Amino acid sequence: MTLWDRLRDSVQTMQAQLTAKKHELQSGAFRDASMAMCALVTAADGTIDPSERQRVAQLIATNDVLQNFPPDDLHRRFEDHLDELIRDFALGRASAMREIGKAKRRPAEARAVIQIGIVIGCADGYFDESERDVVREACSALDIPPTEFDLHRPLRVPRPYRAPDELPRAAGERVSGRADSGTGRAIRPGAAVPGDDLQVFLKALTSGTRQKLFAHFADGEELTVGEVAERAGLGPSTTSEHLAVLRRGGLLQSTRSGKLVRYRADREGIAELLGQLHSYLLAPSEPQDPPPAHG
Repeated sequence: MTLWDRLRDSVQTMQAQLTAKKHELQSGAFRDASMAMCALVTAADGTIDPSERQRVAQLIATNDVLQNFPPDDLHRRFEDHLDELIRDFALGRASAMREIGKAKRRPAEARAVIQIGIVIGCADGYFDESERDVVREACSALDIPPTEFDLHRPLRVPRPYRAPDELPRAAGERVSGRADSGTGRAIRPGAAVPGDDLQVFLKALTSGTRQKLFAHFADGEELTVGEVAERAGLGPSTTSEHLAVLRRGGLLQSTRSGKLVRYRADREGIAELLGQLHSYLLAPSEPQDPPPAHG
């Protein structure tokens, strides 16, 4: 089982644990720390994508544990933190971390805040490294070891690249892919579906618009949303949404420089994902038994 599979199972357990102790999580400190945590996860990569903002707001409104509090109050606190992050990201992040740190007086609430961050971060099916960094930093603010939540290891575990002649073959298979049994039947392609990282990667490339946007990074340039929007002739909001999908898909990385966020191609991540795709497409599965002979 991969680290992501373990984390996904763990998230389901976390939500069940949160629900079980719902009536113990009603303090103002837990409420404030949870909203600060949600805001930091939303802006983890240094940008605040409108669709991501709306998605997390909806998750807050529907989370069973957070329904202990008036939804309008939660939404206001969440938005206030995002507005601070937009005005000055460094100051807004420090302010949110201070809010989170206030929950450490009650260990059960402190752990619940971390669980909220992980649940929200994993809800879109891709808990990326910037989101994990935010939750790790929150662990530090709450005096909780990141190892308790399996946050100390990289999430994406590369599958080793294997050349076609290194892939395992079924007994009796020749290099040509034909069986020695005389049936002349080739080994079927592997039946397993691609891993989560690879599926998000492939989905990011299904859009012709995103393919054209990614082409602007092919020469290794670092570009802001505004620069890409101008080159592509798109609106900044539309461009930002597409770049966020490419980032989640492992094709782009983002870094903050002052008030600007710059994107660049994630060459290492792309190479790793292409290796996964290569292994998936060429991995053989066990051949089906031939039909019984009649007569």
